[in-house]
Amino acid sequence: MAKDYKKLAEEIVNNIGGAENVTHLEHCSTRLRFSIKDQSKVKMDDLKKVSGVMGVVKTGTQTQVVIGNDVIEAYDEVIKLGTFEAGGTVADDKDDKQNVGFGEKVLDFLVGVFQPLVPAIAGAGILKAFLSLFVLVGWLSNTSPVYTLLFNAADAALYFLPLMVAATMSKKLNMNQVTAVAIVGVTIIPSITNALANGIAVGSFTLQNIAYAYQVFPALLIVGVLYYVEKFFNKVSPKAIRIFFVPMMCFIIMTPLTLFVLGPLGFNIGQIITVIILWLYNTLGWVAVALLAAILPFMISMGMHKALLPYAVSSITNAGFEVLYLPASLAHNISEGGACLAVALKTKNENLRAAALSAGISGIFGITEPALYGVTLQHRKAMAGVVTGAFVGGLVVGLAHIKAFVAMGPGLAGMAMFVDPANASNIVWAFAGFAVSLVVSFIVTFILFKDEA
Repeated sequence: MAKDYKKLAEEIVNNIGGAENVTHLEHCSTRLRFSIKDQSKVKMDDLKKVSGVMGVVKTGTQTQVVIGNDVIEAYDEVIKLGTFEAGGTVADDKDDKQNVGFGEKVLDFLVGVFQPLVPAIAGAGILKAFLSLFVLVGWLSNTSPVYTLLFNAADAALYFLPLMVAATMSKKLNMNQVTAVAIVGVTIIPSITNALANGIAVGSFTLQNIAYAYQVFPALLIVGVLYYVEKFFNKVSPKAIRIFFVPMMCFIIMTPLTLFVLGPLGFNIGQIITVIILWLYNTLGWVAVALLAAILPFMISMGMHKALLPYAVSSITNAGFEVLYLPASLAHNISEGGACLAVALKTKNENLRAAALSAGISGIFGITEPALYGVTLQHRKAMAGVVTGAFVGGLVVGLAHIKAFVAMGPGLAGMAMFVDPANASNIVWAFAGFAVSLVVSFIVTFILFKDEA
């Protein structure tokens, strides 16, 4: 029987306080993410009871409605309800007076900026990984025109990462997106890149030679300061000339500020963060991966894992790989799948069996929200299986020093993200961690789980 996505959308919007209570809407692979003006108007209990809703997560100003694999169909119906624009935004949030903690605001901001980037980064990264795999097994030459064309096309998603960050961040801050992208574009325009390489000196001060392509943190700082510059000139500029005067003043002020201060500062912040994480990894080693894998289900349930995404993207663009968060995510994701398959096999509840089977398959392919919210968080014995499987699987990938080369949710469909042309055993050990996580979580859950009265 076909699902009634229109009815689902109407019930969701009604229970979040109506479209007028939404300042921003977007979706990820399984969730509708509503930025809410007044969380007191959200009917959490009623929202959870809506047929087609797997769970609801409230983080700061966001209410995240877990839909599962049908999220795109649900999203398409939600934006047809009248006040939602196709880009996912509604009225701005000037009137948002919620008393939200600083940490929650930061988390909501990071999700708004980085979540929209994930599909392009993941798709391009997996394409590069498959190309590397084909070269590794001899199916393709890295000097062939096909390889050169596709590899460089996929590389564009990371090369222009500063511009993509500028676009999503300016949208999140309700700024002029085109101006933000253009000003961040100053850092990667070839003429300035070449000038930096040849040395630009102003008096006794020489600009730091930085290749800003692939970078995250410089764009974050540039757009953050631009927000206040643009806001100031919008306020003081005569309306008759605002359309060109405000962007002109933004260019005049932000260009030297970007090249002299914000760009170098952001670049060095990114370098320092990567060095610190790698130092922690080298110091704590496999224990860090195993522990992170074990606590990931609880971090995901609160949305806290999104705070690690900027680091993961920065690590891949700076160091070329990531060794902590993504390997830990592999162990956790597969453990969610294994636990759900055990529940599906053990339970006598037909509804739970159907939900667990579907969620288990999704988990194995790297989509964990249906498993997490639909099954494991609701059954402690299943969660015990997830944590055990994730920890043991994390030990395997941690001890093997697995490297990930694509910022995406690890799963069966994306195992090419662990292809290392310089180390063929990297993906072999990744599959070993995959198998261990699946088997351990399945066995522990199958032994412990019992249908509850």
